[in-house]
Amino acid sequence: MAMRSSRGCQERSMWRLGSIAGLVFCISCGGGSGSPASPALPSSPDAISSDSAFFSFVTQTEPFTSYTPFPNLSGNTTDILSGSSAHVPRIRVSMNAKAFGALQNGRIPSGATFPDGSIVFKEVLGNSGAPSVYAVMYKDRGNSLEGNGWLWAEYRTDGGAEYAVTNRGGACTSCHSLGQGPRNDFVRSFERQQ
Repeated sequence: MAMRSSRGCQERSMWRLGSIAGLVFCISCGGGSGSPASPALPSSPDAISSDSAFFSFVTQTEPFTSYTPFPNLSGNTTDILSGSSAHVPRIRVSMNAKAFGALQNGRIPSGATFPDGSIVFKEVLGNSGAPSVYAVMYKDRGNSLEGNGWLWAEYRTDGGAEYAVTNRGGACTSCHSLGQGPRNDFVRSFERQQ
């Protein structure tokens, strides 16, 4: 009887392990739909450590197409603005729900900073109106690649890096430190609000 009970426990344990493994496989393969697995959300400060991981994060895991247009930007009703000195000829700026949730009346409160996980996403639009470059800021104060608390990168629409995250924002922070940048957690789009 003890042998039979032990064998039954082993069989139940194996069934449970098999079920868990099947569930993990199903989740990782996109539910069996044949679609590739999406990268996991960053779960540690150094989870984004490469350009491919960063690009996948903002295009697949938390796609920028679901972000909210940056509020109250002056310009026109299409949320397209003339470019800045670094990004021309035109731009469209949006933010993820975490960043948008930090705003009060469309502004970052005085003395506040964006919470980790906030993303400010800028599409640089070419003369045809199609995006040519994505400029991304991702708030991650604990990441070894951060500069002023943000990860900074620019990507071509195919995912190729124009400005690598490993540069720690070196070429970005000088411009973002001008004007009202430091007062607005280095997000200069606030200067263009109505």
